[in-house]
Amino acid sequence: MTIEIVGFDDDRLEAAASLVAARYGTELVQKPLLSRRYQHAAETIPFLHDLRNEGPGVAALEDGRLIGFILGMVSMFKGVYTAYVPDFGHGTGTLNSRNVYRDMYAQLAARWVGSGCFTHNISIMAHHRQAIDAFHSLGFGMINIDALRDFSPGPDLPPKIEVRRAGRRDLEVLMSLETKLKRHLASSPIFIPSLPNPVQRSVEEQLLDSDQPIWIASHEGAPVGFIVTEYTDRGPVLARSDGGVLSLVGAFVEPDARSLRGRFGFT
Repeated sequence: MTIEIVGFDDDRLEAAASLVAARYGTELVQKPLLSRRYQHAAETIPFLHDLRNEGPGVAALEDGRLIGFILGMVSMFKGVYTAYVPDFGHGTGTLNSRNVYRDMYAQLAARWVGSGCFTHNISIMAHHRQAIDAFHSLGFGMINIDALRDFSPGPDLPPKIEVRRAGRRDLEVLMSLETKLKRHLASSPIFIPSLPNPVQRSVEEQLLDSDQPIWIASHEGAPVGFIVTEYTDRGPVLARSDGGVLSLVGAFVEPDARSLRGRFGFT
């Protein structure tokens, strides 16, 4: 059969939502801690409605039937225009997913590059091997992993470790730790650009954000690390888009303190 790659239009939203829900259901078998909510197309289609307005997309058709799609958004990230495809922004319904993904990306990437967007990111569910293989074959690397665990207690805090919520008085300490994190991410082999930005304002805003609290770990009274937590009903990936999920969205620990283990994951 001949597969045709065309622009994505709104008439295909329901079929696309069904592909996302089916893929999520497959992932749910592997990761039963995931919310069961998004195995239903009625729950995934609102995400696609919103994403549809954020940028162009493509669809793969076989005899007029949708067998694949990619939708992405374009925004500023680390100082450059970046296209991002969330895990709910793509899907396939064919055994030959790898080649379908390659063909769809080839068309969509040309549109992104034509508009001056040269950096492209995509989130893929962990067990979608054909999608992972397709994008690795196109030169994509790995920048981030979302892991999942339950709320069972971790190990007790070791002696002389204190964890508390940060406040305004911790601004200077947090700015120092945040700067060290940015330098680490800019180093080899990560190479995420560390561009000048209003670090102080960003940290101040987080300190005042009740939905994204910052926690500080201290060892013998000296700050050694921080972690940022977040509850949200609409995260960047489906696994983080359920009210029962607490996301850890940022963290750094001083190198000398990384052998210390505590219940908040400072390792």
